[in-house]
Amino acid sequence: MLVREVLRGASDKGHETEQKCLGDLDINPLIASTSDERFGVAGPEDDMESIYPSLEKMNVLVFGTPIYYDHVSARAKTFIDRLIHYSRDDMRERFPKNVEAVIIITYEWDDPEAYDSVVEWVKGRFEHYWKMKVVASLKAENTVKNPVVNRGDLLKKAYEIGKNL
Repeated sequence: MLVREVLRGASDKGHETEQKCLGDLDINPLIASTSDERFGVAGPEDDMESIYPSLEKMNVLVFGTPIYYDHVSARAKTFIDRLIHYSRDDMRERFPKNVEAVIIITYEWDDPEAYDSVVEWVKGRFEHYWKMKVVASLKAENTVKNPVVNRGDLLKKAYEIGKNL
């Protein structure tokens, strides 16, 4: 819901948006590969192939994930791992320059200060490996007892982040 609100705000400002839900796609982890001497891994042919064209034309990445057992979801981690595709010399130029990023996390723990380290971890990957600039982050705690759908303050904040992109 928070990602959708960011996208709605961006769309209302006139930006073209596209949402990809990793849970609807078949994206598999990297696999060991002796044919790749530099990284030693390869990405299997799967639905990640359908995401690459969108990534290559983006100006902003809005990345949302729930927190399970103190870190990003397995799907979110697999997505991040699969961005190694753009670390290869022949693919590096296809990843757009000056991409802004928004990071959104949701979790059950009722501590609003929890998981800053996870936001920083994602931010570090995006900034270091793909030279993105993280312009905003949003955390939603206690989401089982206090669902996002009932939290107008968070939904408004997400919308405003989108409007400010």
